[in-house]
Amino acid sequence: MKYNQLILIVLSLIFVVGCGQEQASEPWVSEDDVVLVEVDGEPISLPMLEFMMGNRGVTEDDHEAMRGLLDELIRLRVVANAATEEGLASDPQLRAQRAIRDMEALQIAYFTDIYERYPVTPAQIEETYARQLERSGATQYQLQTIAYGSQSEALIALVGLNEGEFDFENLLAQAQAANRPINTTSWVDRSQLPERVHPELDDASEGQSLSLPLPAPDGEGWLVAQIVAQRPLEAPALEEVREGIARSLVRQRLEALVDDLYAAAEITPMLDMDAPKPEAAPQANEEQGN
Repeated sequence: MKYNQLILIVLSLIFVVGCGQEQASEPWVSEDDVVLVEVDGEPISLPMLEFMMGNRGVTEDDHEAMRGLLDELIRLRVVANAATEEGLASDPQLRAQRAIRDMEALQIAYFTDIYERYPVTPAQIEETYARQLERSGATQYQLQTIAYGSQSEALIALVGLNEGEFDFENLLAQAQAANRPINTTSWVDRSQLPERVHPELDDASEGQSLSLPLPAPDGEGWLVAQIVAQRPLEAPALEEVREGIARSLVRQRLEALVDDLYAAAEITPMLDMDAPKPEAAPQANEEQGN
């Protein structure tokens, strides 16, 4: 940004500027920052103006819009100063809110820096796509499922199926009578099913019941499943899923990074969160026996 343009802006708004001070008290302004104006001793810096310009899409050549943004920043500063003078800045809830927003902003900046320095490469995307195709296998399956509240209930039903006490149609009738959830899945492949059932998928046929219960997608309950249809795998083309794979790789990388930072951090408990809360003091009327 050209400094002569900023000087013009500052001069045009100088009438709202208070007395200056040698060192800024605002914690988000560094001594190395260019301070455009001070409002009652509190600074408005060049990075603040540039941030506003970036958010609003204002260019360096739009002097009128720049003056408007600086005026807006000064008005914000005036109100913030008034709130501070009235003691609002020391409110615990407000301080917590500002601290959390500050940490969130730093997290976004840190994640962005990591991504820009170590971007996901086309080779990584292609490798991930190839591994996914390998995990998916050559066949897709459509399953009819019966939901049970516990794994033991699902296992009891499977024992009856495996020993020929009843077939899947009988089990469906029992489930309907008991108002158990019955569902037909969309097309799934091996990668979407637990590894423990993969061996029996190799020679699976329509009408075959899986020998082990499947965990319910919502994590609550277990499913007894029968293969009602199967077809050759219809995998999406790489270009259709490229962006999704890239997002997934970024998410995995950042989650691993956070886990590593968490594991390496020195975390010192300062308050026993499990300690019982102190009992409330008895009311005065209780002490007097009223």
